[in-house]
Amino acid sequence: MLRLVEAISEPGSAAKPNEDGYGTAGRFAWIIDGATGLAAAPLLDAPSDAAWLTARIDAAFQDLSATHTDPSVMMRAAADCVSAEFASQCLRAPEERYEIPTAAVLLAHFGTVVTICDVGDCGLYIDAGPRIIRFGGTATGKALEQRNASQYMASGKGRTPEVMAFLRNVRNLANTPKGYAIFAPGADWTDRARVHVHRSSAGTALFMTDGFEAAEEDYGLYDRAGLMAAAKADISVPIKAVREAEAADPDCTRYPRFKPSDDATAMVVQYGA
Repeated sequence: MLRLVEAISEPGSAAKPNEDGYGTAGRFAWIIDGATGLAAAPLLDAPSDAAWLTARIDAAFQDLSATHTDPSVMMRAAADCVSAEFASQCLRAPEERYEIPTAAVLLAHFGTVVTICDVGDCGLYIDAGPRIIRFGGTATGKALEQRNASQYMASGKGRTPEVMAFLRNVRNLANTPKGYAIFAPGADWTDRARVHVHRSSAGTALFMTDGFEAAEEDYGLYDRAGLMAAAKADISVPIKAVREAEAADPDCTRYPRFKPSDDATAMVVQYGA
Protein backbone atom coordinates (compact mmCIF):
# COMPACT_ATOMS: atom_id res chain seq x y z
CA MET A 1 0.00 0.00 0.00
CA LEU A 2 1.22 3.49 -0.85
CA ARG A 3 -0.85 6.50 0.15
CA LEU A 4 -0.22 10.16 -0.60
CA VAL A 5 -0.97 11.93 2.68
CA GLU A 6 -0.32 15.54 1.70
CA ALA A 7 1.63 17.50 -0.91
CA ILE A 8 2.42 21.10 -1.78
CA SER A 9 4.15 22.74 -4.73
CA GLU A 10 4.69 26.48 -4.85
CA PRO A 11 6.60 28.58 -7.42
CA GLY A 12 9.38 30.82 -6.21
CA SER A 13 7.80 33.73 -8.08
CA ALA A 14 4.20 34.28 -9.12
CA ALA A 15 5.53 35.75 -12.37
CA LYS A 16 7.33 32.54 -13.40
CA PRO A 17 6.19 28.96 -14.02
CA ASN A 18 6.60 26.34 -11.34
CA GLU A 19 9.28 23.97 -12.63
CA ASP A 20 8.91 21.39 -9.82
CA GLY A 21 6.77 18.27 -9.93
CA TYR A 22 5.74 15.26 -7.87
CA GLY A 23 3.57 12.18 -8.21
CA THR A 24 2.63 8.67 -7.22
CA ALA A 25 1.42 5.65 -9.19
CA GLY A 26 1.11 2.09 -7.99
CA ARG A 27 4.08 1.42 -5.68
CA PHE A 28 6.14 4.33 -7.05
CA ALA A 29 6.53 7.91 -5.81
CA TRP A 30 8.75 10.66 -7.19
CA ILE A 31 9.84 14.28 -6.93
CA ILE A 32 11.24 16.44 -9.77
CA ASP A 33 13.10 19.77 -9.70
CA GLY A 34 13.57 21.34 -13.13
CA ALA A 35 16.65 23.56 -13.33
CA THR A 36 15.98 27.21 -14.17
CA GLY A 37 16.91 27.77 -17.80
CA LEU A 38 19.96 29.76 -18.84
CA ALA A 39 19.26 30.06 -22.59
CA ALA A 40 18.52 33.43 -24.15
CA ALA A 41 15.67 31.91 -26.20
CA PRO A 42 13.54 28.81 -25.50
CA LEU A 43 13.98 25.48 -27.23
CA LEU A 44 10.38 24.36 -26.70
CA ASP A 45 6.84 25.70 -26.97
CA ALA A 46 6.05 25.61 -23.24
CA PRO A 47 5.84 27.91 -20.20
CA SER A 48 9.57 27.19 -19.86
CA ASP A 49 11.93 24.48 -21.08
CA ALA A 50 12.40 23.24 -17.51
CA ALA A 51 8.63 23.13 -16.93
CA TRP A 52 8.27 21.10 -20.14
CA LEU A 53 10.89 18.62 -18.96
CA THR A 54 9.29 18.22 -15.54
CA ALA A 55 5.88 17.59 -17.08
CA ARG A 56 7.26 15.02 -19.53
CA ILE A 57 9.16 13.13 -16.82
CA ASP A 58 6.04 13.02 -14.67
CA ALA A 59 3.95 11.73 -17.59
CA ALA A 60 6.54 9.09 -18.43
CA PHE A 61 6.61 7.83 -14.83
CA GLN A 62 2.82 7.63 -14.78
CA ASP A 63 2.83 5.58 -17.99
CA LEU A 64 5.70 3.30 -17.02
CA SER A 65 4.73 2.56 -13.42
CA ALA A 66 2.30 -0.24 -14.35
CA THR A 67 4.99 -2.30 -16.08
CA HIS A 68 8.07 -1.69 -13.90
CA THR A 69 9.26 -2.58 -10.41
CA ASP A 70 12.89 -1.42 -10.56
CA PRO A 71 13.27 2.39 -10.30
CA SER A 72 16.64 2.46 -12.07
CA VAL A 73 15.18 0.58 -15.06
CA MET A 74 12.14 2.84 -15.04
CA MET A 75 14.38 5.92 -14.90
CA ARG A 76 16.21 4.73 -18.03
CA ALA A 77 12.92 4.03 -19.79
CA ALA A 78 11.65 7.50 -18.90
CA ALA A 79 14.87 9.03 -20.22
CA ASP A 80 14.33 7.27 -23.56
CA CYS A 81 10.73 8.52 -23.76
CA VAL A 82 11.65 12.10 -22.90
CA SER A 83 14.61 12.11 -25.31
CA ALA A 84 12.35 11.05 -28.19
CA GLU A 85 9.79 13.73 -27.38
CA PHE A 86 12.48 16.39 -27.02
CA ALA A 87 13.94 15.54 -30.43
CA SER A 88 10.52 15.78 -32.08
CA GLN A 89 9.36 18.96 -30.33
CA CYS A 90 12.51 21.10 -30.30
CA LEU A 91 12.03 24.42 -32.09
CA ARG A 92 15.76 24.71 -32.81
CA ALA A 93 18.99 22.87 -32.11
CA PRO A 94 20.77 23.81 -28.86
CA GLU A 95 23.85 25.93 -29.50
CA GLU A 96 25.57 24.82 -26.27
CA ARG A 97 24.91 22.16 -23.65
CA TYR A 98 23.70 24.72 -21.10
CA GLU A 99 20.60 25.32 -23.23
CA ILE A 100 19.37 21.72 -22.83
CA PRO A 101 16.81 21.49 -20.00
CA THR A 102 17.83 19.44 -16.97
CA ALA A 103 16.12 18.25 -13.80
CA ALA A 104 16.97 16.66 -10.47
CA VAL A 105 14.83 13.53 -10.05
CA LEU A 106 14.28 11.10 -7.18
CA LEU A 107 12.19 7.99 -7.86
CA ALA A 108 11.32 5.42 -5.19
CA HIS A 109 9.64 2.02 -5.27
CA PHE A 110 7.95 0.79 -2.10
CA GLY A 111 7.82 -3.00 -1.81
CA THR A 112 9.26 -5.37 0.78
CA VAL A 113 12.09 -2.81 0.83
CA VAL A 114 12.34 0.79 -0.39
CA THR A 115 14.47 1.12 -3.52
CA ILE A 116 15.52 4.60 -4.60
CA CYS A 117 17.13 5.94 -7.78
CA ASP A 118 18.17 9.58 -8.00
CA VAL A 119 20.19 12.19 -9.85
CA GLY A 120 20.60 15.77 -8.71
CA ASP A 121 19.75 17.14 -5.29
CA CYS A 122 16.16 16.22 -4.40
CA GLY A 123 15.81 14.78 -0.91
CA LEU A 124 13.91 11.92 0.70
CA TYR A 125 13.45 11.55 4.45
CA ILE A 126 12.27 8.21 5.83
CA ASP A 127 11.03 8.04 9.40
CA ALA A 128 12.97 5.11 10.82
CA GLY A 129 11.86 5.12 14.43
CA PRO A 130 14.42 6.93 16.59
CA ARG A 131 15.99 8.79 13.65
CA ILE A 132 15.28 10.23 10.23
CA ILE A 133 17.30 8.74 7.37
CA ARG A 134 17.99 10.94 4.34
CA PHE A 135 18.51 9.82 0.73
CA GLY A 136 19.26 11.83 -2.40
CA GLY A 137 22.01 14.13 -3.63
CA THR A 138 25.50 14.16 -2.19
CA ALA A 139 27.12 16.10 0.64
CA THR A 140 29.96 17.05 -1.73
CA GLY A 141 27.55 18.51 -4.27
CA LYS A 142 25.72 20.54 -1.64
CA ALA A 143 28.95 21.90 -0.18
CA LEU A 144 30.19 22.90 -3.64
CA GLU A 145 26.94 24.70 -4.42
CA GLN A 146 27.13 26.64 -1.16
CA ARG A 147 30.76 27.63 -1.78
CA ASN A 148 29.94 28.82 -5.30
CA ALA A 149 26.96 30.84 -4.09
CA SER A 150 29.09 32.44 -1.37
CA GLN A 151 31.74 33.36 -3.94
CA TYR A 152 29.44 34.79 -6.61
CA MET A 153 26.34 36.07 -4.80
CA ALA A 154 27.50 37.46 -1.44
CA SER A 155 28.08 40.93 -2.95
CA GLY A 156 24.32 41.43 -3.35
CA LYS A 157 24.61 42.44 -7.03
CA GLY A 158 22.45 39.57 -8.26
CA ARG A 159 22.91 37.66 -11.51
CA THR A 160 25.60 39.78 -13.12
CA PRO A 161 27.11 38.80 -16.50
CA GLU A 162 29.94 37.17 -14.56
CA VAL A 163 27.46 35.05 -12.59
CA MET A 164 25.58 34.03 -15.74
CA ALA A 165 28.83 33.04 -17.45
CA PHE A 166 29.79 30.94 -14.43
CA LEU A 167 26.39 29.19 -14.31
CA ARG A 168 26.52 28.44 -18.03
CA ASN A 169 30.01 27.00 -17.73
CA VAL A 170 28.83 24.71 -14.92
CA ARG A 171 25.75 23.65 -16.89
CA ASN A 172 27.96 22.89 -19.91
CA LEU A 173 29.64 20.20 -17.80
CA ALA A 174 26.38 18.37 -17.12
CA ASN A 175 26.59 14.70 -18.10
CA THR A 176 30.23 14.97 -19.18
CA PRO A 177 33.13 13.01 -17.63
CA LYS A 178 34.26 16.13 -15.74
CA GLY A 179 30.77 17.16 -14.64
CA TYR A 180 27.76 15.92 -12.79
CA ALA A 181 24.97 13.53 -13.76
CA ILE A 182 21.48 14.98 -14.18
CA PHE A 183 18.25 14.03 -15.97
CA ALA A 184 18.47 15.55 -19.44
CA PRO A 185 17.07 14.55 -22.83
CA GLY A 186 19.47 13.12 -25.37
CA ALA A 187 22.29 12.60 -22.87
CA ASP A 188 24.10 9.53 -21.56
CA TRP A 189 23.70 9.82 -17.79
CA THR A 190 21.58 6.91 -16.55
CA ASP A 191 24.54 4.69 -15.62
CA ARG A 192 25.63 7.40 -13.17
CA ALA A 193 22.31 7.58 -11.32
CA ARG A 194 22.59 6.62 -7.65
CA VAL A 195 20.70 3.61 -6.26
CA HIS A 196 19.88 3.07 -2.57
CA VAL A 197 18.00 0.37 -0.67
CA HIS A 198 16.30 0.98 2.67
CA ARG A 199 15.14 -2.18 4.42
CA SER A 200 11.71 -1.15 5.61
CA SER A 201 8.30 -2.40 4.54
CA ALA A 202 6.17 0.22 6.32
CA GLY A 203 6.62 3.82 7.38
CA THR A 204 6.36 7.48 6.39
CA ALA A 205 8.44 9.25 3.74
CA LEU A 206 8.92 12.92 2.90
CA PHE A 207 9.95 13.82 -0.66
CA MET A 208 11.42 17.33 -1.19
CA THR A 209 12.96 19.58 -3.78
CA ASP A 210 15.84 21.70 -2.52
CA GLY A 211 13.57 24.76 -2.34
CA PHE A 212 11.62 23.05 0.44
CA GLU A 213 14.59 21.37 2.11
CA ALA A 214 16.25 24.80 2.32
CA ALA A 215 14.24 25.17 5.54
CA GLU A 216 16.73 22.78 7.12
CA GLU A 217 19.84 22.74 4.92
CA ASP A 218 20.19 26.44 4.03
CA TYR A 219 18.27 28.52 6.56
CA GLY A 220 18.57 26.32 9.65
CA LEU A 221 14.91 26.79 10.56
CA TYR A 222 14.54 23.12 11.53
CA ASP A 223 16.69 20.13 12.23
CA ARG A 224 15.93 16.99 10.22
CA ALA A 225 13.48 15.53 12.73
CA GLY A 226 11.81 18.90 13.18
CA LEU A 227 11.28 19.36 9.46
CA MET A 228 9.81 15.88 9.16
CA ALA A 229 7.44 16.54 12.06
CA ALA A 230 6.41 19.93 10.68
CA ALA A 231 5.69 18.50 7.23
CA LYS A 232 3.59 15.70 8.72
CA ALA A 233 1.61 18.18 10.85
CA ASP A 234 1.02 20.88 8.18
CA ILE A 235 3.14 20.73 5.04
CA SER A 236 2.53 24.41 4.24
CA VAL A 237 4.22 25.67 7.42
CA PRO A 238 7.86 25.00 6.38
CA ILE A 239 7.29 26.77 3.04
CA LYS A 240 5.91 29.81 4.86
CA ALA A 241 9.02 29.82 7.03
CA VAL A 242 11.25 29.57 3.94
CA ARG A 243 9.44 32.46 2.24
CA GLU A 244 9.87 34.61 5.34
CA ALA A 245 13.62 33.87 5.40
CA GLU A 246 13.92 34.68 1.69
CA ALA A 247 11.91 37.90 2.01
CA ALA A 248 14.17 39.06 4.83
CA ASP A 249 17.23 38.54 2.60
CA PRO A 250 16.23 39.79 -0.89
CA ASP A 251 19.83 40.47 -1.96
CA CYS A 252 20.99 36.92 -1.17
CA THR A 253 23.74 38.17 1.14
CA ARG A 254 22.83 36.63 4.49
CA TYR A 255 22.05 33.30 2.80
CA PRO A 256 24.06 33.32 -0.47
CA ARG A 257 22.07 31.62 -3.23
CA PHE A 258 21.67 32.00 -6.97
CA LYS A 259 18.05 33.19 -6.93
CA PRO A 260 16.12 35.11 -4.27
CA SER A 261 13.29 32.56 -4.07
CA ASP A 262 13.14 28.99 -5.37
CA ASP A 263 10.25 26.72 -6.33
CA ALA A 264 9.43 24.57 -3.30
CA THR A 265 7.72 21.17 -3.42
CA ALA A 266 7.17 18.44 -0.85
CA MET A 267 5.06 15.29 -0.54
CA VAL A 268 4.37 13.05 2.45
CA VAL A 269 3.49 9.41 1.72
CA GLN A 270 2.74 6.44 3.92
CA TYR A 271 3.73 2.98 2.75
CA GLY A 272 3.14 -0.58 3.90
CA ALA A 273 0.42 -1.87 6.20
